[in-house]
Amino acid sequence: SGEGAKTVLFIGPTGVGKTTTIAKLAGRYSVEEKKRIALVTADTYRIAAAEQLRTYADILEVPFRVIYSAEEFEQALQDFKDFDYIFVDTAGHSHKNDAQLSDIEQLIHTMGDKPAYQCFLVLSATTKYRDLIKITEKYKSITDYQMIFTKLDETATLGNLYNLKLFSEKEIAYVTYGQNVPDDIELFDPQKTVKQLLGGRN
Repeated sequence: SGEGAKTVLFIGPTGVGKTTTIAKLAGRYSVEEKKRIALVTADTYRIAAAEQLRTYADILEVPFRVIYSAEEFEQALQDFKDFDYIFVDTAGHSHKNDAQLSDIEQLIHTMGDKPAYQCFLVLSATTKYRDLIKITEKYKSITDYQMIFTKLDETATLGNLYNLKLFSEKEIAYVTYGQNVPDDIELFDPQKTVKQLLGGRN
């Protein structure tokens, strides 16, 4: 493509399984699709999340870096520019905390006008619909994104996904339904999800 690595930012509230989701996608892309991936985390609040990602990076034998500033992020983008993808984990934020959200905004601004970046807003299917609406609205003010829903195995109210898709006018890219890395993730398939809605699992 000539424009360097595609940077993929994973954003969203705490506790939705962002780090595990990144590991699943990284596994899928690097193992199944033979893509060259680098893992980066800007989540310096939660040591456990960084360590978890480092472990996955070791298993997948891909480079891993923790970044503490916009400068370090720029440096990482530069260092990994010959890769296919740079997956970036970010700190989980409460949508009520504007200071934390501005951290994310800053990270996105560091990307400048690079065309090759994408944001996934990672949300849990178990979150109350009212809160999902607030979260999608809040992040909409920062960046364009596609959604990934986690924890489909823990809830019966999958209708929320459809309502939110309509409400937010954002696409749902992937859904995850378990802790197994890298298996429990798939591309969002409306028909399949409708079947699950109507008939439970499978």
